[in-house]
Amino acid sequence: MNLSTRQLKNLPVYSKNDDCLGKIKEIEIDSNSHNITKYIIKSSQITERLAGAELIISPSQVVSIDNQKMIVEDNIIRDKNLIKEPAAI
Repeated sequence: MNLSTRQLKNLPVYSKNDDCLGKIKEIEIDSNSHNITKYIIKSSQITERLAGAELIISPSQVVSIDNQKMIVEDNIIRDKNLIKEPAAI
């Protein structure tokens, strides 16, 4: 399935435990490989209290994505420097 940036923006993001983490705010793309390197998530109110206003999700943490929602592994990365290599899509 191909999704446009318009479809990705504001797409709800859930953990595998069905916790709402927030919505996709931005994506970053590697200009050489054309792969998504990270998803920047605007945190939900509950998640913001625990983890801050934004979350960074590596493509390797994405379990599934469609035009309704993104599901990610339960362990999220809050430090941008921890994401070292893009995952191929």
